[in-house]
Amino acid sequence: MSRPGSRRGSASASPILPQINNIVRRSRALVSTPSSVRSSTRASSRNSARGRRNSISEDYKRRSISADRAKTFDDMISQAGGFPRQTKIRRWDGNCRTTTNWDFLRKDPELWFDNGDTFVHFYSEGNSRRGPSMRLCLADIEAGNCRPLLERTCSFPVPETPPLPAQRHVNSDYFVPRETPIKYELFIPAPISLSRDDAMNFHLTTRNFFAWMFGKPIVSVRLGEALVSLRRRMDEWRPDQDENEDDFLAYIDDQGYTDFRDCPDHALAFLHWAEIFEHSELWTDAFVHCVGMNEQLVSSHEFSARSSNLI
Repeated sequence: MSRPGSRRGSASASPILPQINNIVRRSRALVSTPSSVRSSTRASSRNSARGRRNSISEDYKRRSISADRAKTFDDMISQAGGFPRQTKIRRWDGNCRTTTNWDFLRKDPELWFDNGDTFVHFYSEGNSRRGPSMRLCLADIEAGNCRPLLERTCSFPVPETPPLPAQRHVNSDYFVPRETPIKYELFIPAPISLSRDDAMNFHLTTRNFFAWMFGKPIVSVRLGEALVSLRRRMDEWRPDQDENEDDFLAYIDDQGYTDFRDCPDHALAFLHWAEIFEHSELWTDAFVHCVGMNEQLVSSHEFSARSSNLI
């Protein structure tokens, strides 16, 4: 593996073997022990992002710690009918270091809050009867500073009729509790020019954008590609790119994705992400861990996508 722009075989260059030995020694030390120090850049990013979160209104905080968000993933899956069939899409739980099959694009149990007032649809208005995929609170979305998203996709439902004890959404199994009427809907279709696979990836990135917003794990076929797509979607739907950088780095730390110790999936994923976004610290950290775990890399879901860059 070589950094972009590196030179090989130069007569004036320092001998390469001592450099490799230093990298291997450092990588093995990092793999066996947790990092005790983060760079000031990443620490500043985390602190500034969390500072913005702490400034959110008390009303928003109360919604954010509702009983809905205290449910475990296993509880949610049980309520949704059990674990899904075999699928290429995985849920990447960085803190637990587990991946599980995921097939909940039609209704996401982690992003369906009974106290939500906003339905999120993965199609254009009036073009499907599948029902919504997510149920969220508009105030939470507004607090995420994604005004371009709301301007493009937000719609007001038809005037409410007197509620029944429990209303069933059209052609679905979703019950709408009468105490929390739906006030808004977001319609976010994939561009019609995309292929079937690309449209699926578009929808997964949309889902992951809200997963970032609500502190949920990534779902995707490959973690590295999903992280790249998420960061680009944040730039598209949120105007402040510096804020996006801070919030993204805080999110990946909170989700445990930057803990590369004995985790080839994470290291390879961020080797890919850091190359694209030219983040030298994360690239170095991921590269060093990849060297230390070289015999484990082939077992990773990320390996086939990164193997062309490996020596």
